Amino acid sequence: MPGRKAKPPRLWFREDDETWIILDRGRQIRTGCSRDDIDGAAKALETYIGERHTSTVGATDPSALAIADVLTAYEIAKRPKEKSDQRGWAQHDLLLIRLLDLNNFFGDKTVSAIKAQLCRDFVDWSTGTPNDNNKAAGIAPRESKVSDQTARRRLEDLRAAVNAYHAEHTLSFVPRVTLPTTTEGRQRWLTRNEAARLLGAALGYVWDGEKKTWKRANGRLVRRERWIINRRRPAARFILVGLYSARREETIRRTQWLATTTHPWMNLDTMIYQGRGTEERKTKKRRPPAKIANRLRPHLVRWRKIDAHRSAELRAAGIMKTGEEIRFVVTRMNDGRPLAGKIRSAWEGILEDAGLGEDVVRHSLRHTAATWLMQQGTDRWQAAGWLGMTLEQLENGYGHHHPDFQEEAAEAFGGRR
Repeated sequence: MPGRKAKPPRLWFREDDETWIILDRGRQIRTGCSRDDIDGAAKALETYIGERHTSTVGATDPSALAIADVLTAYEIAKRPKEKSDQRGWAQHDLLLIRLLDLNNFFGDKTVSAIKAQLCRDFVDWSTGTPNDNNKAAGIAPRESKVSDQTARRRLEDLRAAVNAYHAEHTLSFVPRVTLPTTTEGRQRWLTRNEAARLLGAALGYVWDGEKKTWKRANGRLVRRERWIINRRRPAARFILVGLYSARREETIRRTQWLATTTHPWMNLDTMIYQGRGTEERKTKKRRPPAKIANRLRPHLVRWRKIDAHRSAELRAAGIMKTGEEIRFVVTRMNDGRPLAGKIRSAWEGILEDAGLGEDVVRHSLRHTAATWLMQQGTDRWQAAGWLGMTLEQLENGYGHHHPDFQEEAAEAFGGRR
């Protein structure tokens, strides 16, 4: 009985060593790259494979073309052209994570092996669902399980990689990548009370779920320790901007105070939120200019003054260079630098102190803003433009919150004839 086909070289993060390792036929080759240096680890793997693996790139027969080579070619094609393109490289890092995940499962197979059942096997492997095919193939269970929708996103990358290769080399046939059924997106929005609790928790207060009020001790409101409050201050700004601008998390984290062609920025002279720098490429995620909400304006003016004062203090302490200013609206407290990534651990503590569940995610702020606009009876055309949606998207997602929703249809049966 022939032995199982060896898996191709692949990356694995070694927790005890806190570095990326190349696994190849039982060998472990150190890359010297930390967890965050995904790009460096991918390049190390690319170099290693190039030295030991005969590339199949150029083949037009799917049975002779390795999926690992298709994924590698796709990753190279998607690299940003400019080294200074920070947003592009951040998105590329996320793509690398998804491609590495695909390579762990599909890397030892050829393109001709892509069938509906293999795609379903990948979904089962991703979600941790027991699967006889995976057991028979000796595929080890996945350590960290993900949802079927995350697996779907990975398969979309596989489909894109195969199609991109076909566009360059013209395969004799293009296999169909079967995707799991898409689910309705989360539309969790916050009531006014919940939004107030979320912001209050970001400022350090603790909600008493039994008494339905803020916790008190000896007649005084209970508040978290100073270091926790300081740690949550960026999240407090993020929450207010999210609620009253409906911008996505990445946009808010990248927003600057002064005019720039490469980032979103706040024009406090005209009170316009410029959602996209003029030199940034357009994407499906619309980021149009929008009037800054009245509720948000005084906060922005106050924060701008605070940041000017903080800049002077940081320069005096030698943390910032002479003439340097805090540029971003949401920054770290200790050095005024932009957040390195998503708001995660602070968000979890805020949800707990606010008495809210895990179904409230950061994107819920955008859903909340859209829902509130509809509940207030805002003109649909203006609301869609302000949110950066089409009228169809607005109607499908939030139209039922509008007070005029199907009003004529509901009243059509009320009068006598």
